[in-house]
Amino acid sequence: MILTDEQIEYISINLEFYGVKQGELKDDLLDHICTYIEMGQFDDFTSAYKSALQQFGGHHAFTNIQRETFLEVHLHNYLKRKKVTYIAVFVTVLLFISGAIFKLFHWPGAMILLLFSFISLALFLLPVYLVQRYKNAERKFTSNH
Repeated sequence: MILTDEQIEYISINLEFYGVKQGELKDDLLDHICTYIEMGQFDDFTSAYKSALQQFGGHHAFTNIQRETFLEVHLHNYLKRKKVTYIAVFVTVLLFISGAIFKLFHWPGAMILLLFSFISLALFLLPVYLVQRYKNAERKFTSNH
């Protein structure tokens, strides 16, 4: 069965009606539904569309799919931010401890290491930490409302 542009538009509008708002997810679901309908042996569009909806768990499953996709993407971004924060902390602490040891033994380069540790703290670690706090507060605020 070959779908017309009107039928594809109908499916797209229904996906929005069922709560799928994310553009990329909506396009992917639209593509999967259209492929399912076109590959199947159906006589009419209505029965093919109903069968496709049932294949994907019904129209209620679309909001769950969007929610799970949203959480997966945000969890991935959250873990990336956490990793960057830990790396920044490690580098800053390593520079500071190295600078302190160099200063303690009066070795050359102590001030450079301490200077880089304070620059890392001011320009990298502190902004990363503040962004992390902001994102966590924003996530808590949106989950409460």
